[in-house]
Amino acid sequence: MHKNWLLALGMVFGWTLTGWSQHLPGASMGNYAGTNALYHNPAFVADSRYRAYINVAATQLYTANNHVRYEAPFSFLNLLTNTVSAKYRSNRGVVQFPRSYLGEKLNGNFKYMNAGGDTRLPSVMFNMLKGKLGAAVLLRARYILNASGITEDLARLISKTTQLKALQGPVFNNQSGQLHFNGLGEIAFTLGGVVMDNETDFLKVGVTLKGLLGLYNAHAIIENSSFNVLPDSSWENKRQYININEINVRYAMTRDEGLAPSGRPPGIGWGFDVGAVYEYRPDVSKYSYYEKGERKKDHSKNKYLYRIAVSLTDIGRVRFNNPAYLLQQETHTTNKEFRFDDFQKLDGSEGFFNAINNSLDGGPTIAPDFRSVLPAAFQASVDYNVKPNVYVSGLWVQNLVPQKAFGMKAESTVSVTPRYEHKWYELSVPLSLMNRYRSPAIGLAGRAGPLWIGTDHLAGLLNIGNPKAFNVYFGIAAGIYHKSPESQNKCWPPQDSWLRRIFSKR
Repeated sequence: MHKNWLLALGMVFGWTLTGWSQHLPGASMGNYAGTNALYHNPAFVADSRYRAYINVAATQLYTANNHVRYEAPFSFLNLLTNTVSAKYRSNRGVVQFPRSYLGEKLNGNFKYMNAGGDTRLPSVMFNMLKGKLGAAVLLRARYILNASGITEDLARLISKTTQLKALQGPVFNNQSGQLHFNGLGEIAFTLGGVVMDNETDFLKVGVTLKGLLGLYNAHAIIENSSFNVLPDSSWENKRQYININEINVRYAMTRDEGLAPSGRPPGIGWGFDVGAVYEYRPDVSKYSYYEKGERKKDHSKNKYLYRIAVSLTDIGRVRFNNPAYLLQQETHTTNKEFRFDDFQKLDGSEGFFNAINNSLDGGPTIAPDFRSVLPAAFQASVDYNVKPNVYVSGLWVQNLVPQKAFGMKAESTVSVTPRYEHKWYELSVPLSLMNRYRSPAIGLAGRAGPLWIGTDHLAGLLNIGNPKAFNVYFGIAAGIYHKSPESQNKCWPPQDSWLRRIFSKR
């Protein structure tokens, strides 16, 4: 079917890809993660291995669901790298993707799908006061699609369209679901510091304050509705239309001009993250030295045996209330139709909104004023130093936003990630339960100089086992490391010195 027709179905019936981002356990848990670690816990800004760190650009893409399986004869990696065989392309070179490439899991449960992205724009982090204080300025854009509570018949209509024979004829009652799509711009300021350092016990805390621009919003909330799919005689029954027996829906959309507003954006909001990091340092004396009679610590080295971090992230909301860019409607009606011809040659988002309104006889739009919550989450991690350069970390992320709440939801996940890290390179293998703890996955991530790249679901990326989840991330960054002392102890003989042995016996 035409893409506008599919979009219309998604808007009206409240079904789309959903979720919030993966949390990059392969790239954000290391001691050289720089600004990437701050999205997990702002306290990492203090006592960093960097004097200064600059993120040039980074991005991630992800998708996960509990309804469809990816059964195409080519992988996500082929799609991303444009290496799909000519066998699966049209004469014009366009990749063909029939709906038969999407398998289904049918069990009568409510459905969801997860998709989105996160583009991390130029950002900077730096340490002050010998690492006791850290600060950062972070820029990013997020595109977050959330849907939940989609009844199975409605999910099948969206994933398979009206051409699915099993949907044609019967009336499907008690249909419901929610859709929330948000495009956000964000500027954030992070500040963190050391609050306890008594040799073996070390504690630092941090906070991130976020200013948010709501650049785009589209949402639909449907309740207690019914439909059936019938042949369309105007197309000699070669197409079908959706007959709406009853619909109760609230829907809104942002005009395209809101993506580059000339004045106040469609929405404005605030948010914050807060976190704390504890380190147990039983051998901290190994990382100390004397300079001009003053005992100092080597800020270029990690000192902990294990590290525990906890945080609350994305607490806040965005308020959309600029009438110059927003359209909103609430409709309760019966005996309406969605036909293919009504959703052709639409003029942007406003034309699409008007097409929905006309099909439902929605009348004049109502004044827009709604608040979309951020994808609040509780995050906890543990990192254990097995031996020099070898670590094993555990990460738990739990969504805190109820599924029926208006707004964005975080992606709940748990992972264990062994890694080998060096200041110039790193390799990690995240083992995760993604997709609301439903999809076991093994990933691979690496860093070499300024470039880092990875995936938390290698099988999903390579299309092994008909995956229901997939993600990939990569970026470019650069840092200035803390300088190591020329010798570990300038005013005390080396560890193997005969003079040290003499004094140690006294």
